[in-house]
Amino acid sequence: MSGEIHISIVGLPSSGKTTFLAALWHMVRETGADTALSFDRLSQGNYEHLNALAKLWRSGTIQQRTQVSGAKAVTMRLKDDDGQKVEVSFPDLPGEDFSRMWERRELDKGMLETLTAPSLVLMINGDTIKMPAWLVDWATLQRKLGIVPPEKEPIEWSADMAPTQVRIVDLLQMLMSGELNIGGRRLALLISAWDKVEGEGQTPAEILESKLPFLSQYLRSGRDPWTWQVWGLSAQGGVYEDPEKDENFAETDRLRDLERPSDRIKVVDGDAVSSDITKPLKWLID
Repeated sequence: MSGEIHISIVGLPSSGKTTFLAALWHMVRETGADTALSFDRLSQGNYEHLNALAKLWRSGTIQQRTQVSGAKAVTMRLKDDDGQKVEVSFPDLPGEDFSRMWERRELDKGMLETLTAPSLVLMINGDTIKMPAWLVDWATLQRKLGIVPPEKEPIEWSADMAPTQVRIVDLLQMLMSGELNIGGRRLALLISAWDKVEGEGQTPAEILESKLPFLSQYLRSGRDPWTWQVWGLSAQGGVYEDPEKDENFAETDRLRDLERPSDRIKVVDGDAVSSDITKPLKWLID
């Protein structure tokens, strides 16, 4: 593929974009790292800020909102062994803004360039997937358990109550309509917090099928021209500590004791596992 490719990283709130950025920044600049893509230059952003994020990541400390609230858009240029270059953008687009686009059915013109990138990384936190709660199932379970539910006032529905997969499918459809429609695009789905879900013994594709069946059906149907693939990603490798809570975990100490910080990263593609966080990005430009 010739020419420079543009990739945008997007996701709903708390999907792990900042942790992904910190881990990626560390790994493409780690001496001796074996990655599919290597660092070329920083096109947009602040070295000091990125180095601070990476330092927190290496220390096993969670990224506090107050620490990243001043962050602006970051774009780094990476390259493969053949000299193919790719611009990877972490836009100044909080997950809350991405979510509000679905809730309000409105497009901020400032998001246009981000959302019309030919290749997208969409991050989904595997540990916080909000499953549909079918009322008929709740009623059946209550009857079997002999539970008489108390009389309650009706709860007014709000957008944040919608299942994760409903919001994601609708957002993907929006990206293939109106002024956002640029034709066929490539989509890398990253199921983040993989260390929290890998104990279920499923591959990323199986997690997609079992926990996000509506999203899986939408992508497999080919209704919209997405060329897609799904990975599991643990950019942390385990639990990180919150300094505001004076936490100390043996698991975090274990991660800090690894000889190479990048060894805590886990990228899962089917049954294959590696620590190369650039692999999904490389797939997007192949």
